[in-house]
Amino acid sequence: MYGSTSDRPLPPRGEAPRVLVVVEDPGAVDLLTATLQLAGYRVEVAATGTGALTARSGGPSAGGRPGPGDGGRRYDDLVIDDAACQARRGRRALDLTPAEYRLLRQMLLHAERVLSKEQISRSVWGESRADNAIEKLVSRLRRKVDRDGPPLIHNRRGFGYWLGRSARPDA
Repeated sequence: MYGSTSDRPLPPRGEAPRVLVVVEDPGAVDLLTATLQLAGYRVEVAATGTGALTARSGGPSAGGRPGPGDGGRRYDDLVIDDAACQARRGRRALDLTPAEYRLLRQMLLHAERVLSKEQISRSVWGESRADNAIEKLVSRLRRKVDRDGPPLIHNRRGFGYWLGRSARPDA
């Protein structure tokens, strides 16, 4: 991107041009998303080309991407709203800490893909943290998200954590 966005006003939220970002690296997703949002774009993310095609065609993508006007990301009955920094499962609002919200957002961006503890640590805190800090964070989030429904947050022993239905994802 060339030039500065500070000298031009951003378009109204509903009129912002949309862009679909396809990237596997979780560390790059946040940087690209933030940069494009600051430039006035509405950003959707897919981790694979297949996911991008499904999201682009409006069909049922692996992560259950939201439809127009939804304002958030969705997987099954789990929805986060980035504009309001809120999440809900079904009709129940989830009372999340900022770290829990960042973790849930990362897991939704990479639904049905295993995230290593290192990937989680970088996306939540921007630095490496002890394994037990990550385990405690995931445990708290799991209790809140999975309380009233079928479990969506899972552990793949020795690899990391993933969000999805009970079928095991390919690592």
